[in-house]
Amino acid sequence: MGTWDVGPFDSDAAADFCGDLDEAPEAARPGLVRDALVRVLDAADPLDQGLAVPAVAAAALVAAQCPGGRPVTSAYGPDLPVPELPADLRDIAVRALHRVRAEPSELRALWADTDRYPHWLRSLDLLLRVLTFPAPQPVARSWARIGGWMRRHAPVSYALLAAPAEPAEVESAQQEMGVRFPADLLASLACHDGITEWANLLPGPPPLSVGGMLAHWRMCVEIAGDDPDLTEPHGDGEDDEPWWHPQWIPWAESDGDSQVIDLREGPGRGRLGSAAHDDTGRFDDGWPSLAVYLTAVADALDQGGEADGMTPYLTPEGELWWAFPGETELNGDPLTPARPLPGRSTVPRAACSS
Repeated sequence: MGTWDVGPFDSDAAADFCGDLDEAPEAARPGLVRDALVRVLDAADPLDQGLAVPAVAAAALVAAQCPGGRPVTSAYGPDLPVPELPADLRDIAVRALHRVRAEPSELRALWADTDRYPHWLRSLDLLLRVLTFPAPQPVARSWARIGGWMRRHAPVSYALLAAPAEPAEVESAQQEMGVRFPADLLASLACHDGITEWANLLPGPPPLSVGGMLAHWRMCVEIAGDDPDLTEPHGDGEDDEPWWHPQWIPWAESDGDSQVIDLREGPGRGRLGSAAHDDTGRFDDGWPSLAVYLTAVADALDQGGEADGMTPYLTPEGELWWAFPGETELNGDPLTPARPLPGRSTVPRAACSS
């Protein structure tokens, strides 16, 4: 089987699968995608690479229709449109990818013998990330859930949530930045104008006030100026980004590293990524929107689990603290896994946590 790169369509077997999709009637294509995934789940160990490769391509087609999914631009992908796929294929695709990624998998073993193995694993992990994004809830609802959890389990942290932003200040910031904030950012600022002092309240950097957003944006625009080393990407890959772009809105920041909302025109408008002070921007492992990110944070608190690869804990002082799974201490003091609320949150659906 010819394979030339780690992407889901970068092999003869994947191209053959996509060719079969093109030759099938439009109504039959979702069934072919499902069959490719189910065959992996039903297969005996070890999983044959001839089943695994089409399943990865099928999972990529499912992910392309999810929030934050990348459109299929590979020349070896389907030439004809894939109809809207049933929602249940997301879970099937996740289980199929985990089967391909785990031992005993012939495809995994073949990649493990190459120096591209970490890149292959990352390509699967990015697909899994998209497939497991939660359906976004209204931002006010997510903040109400986050605040309700903190009010009950981490009142010290809850007290740091700022009051809503002043509409006039929000309008002034938009005018100076030359953009209109997306609806989810406006909704977030209508709940909390950032936090009153630095705290590890979210898996990523802490949210900024409107004034903090504008100050960080001004600084980055001034530093970047018209220097092409800072304002232009330097590679030819689809993930290449500049150090800074004036249509990136820093909604959260810590030590010069910001979490930015991309307001450039195009299919990625509104996505959430990162802009490190010593690196280029990155969106390949970000979030499709602020609303999805805050939903994931609320889910991790309410239901237990992770968000952005981080797990919520409580410090001995009763503060919320996000750290990698399995952490047991912070600066020598014990960290206690945060316990979720029993059952569903009782915070009113339409209210912010003010």
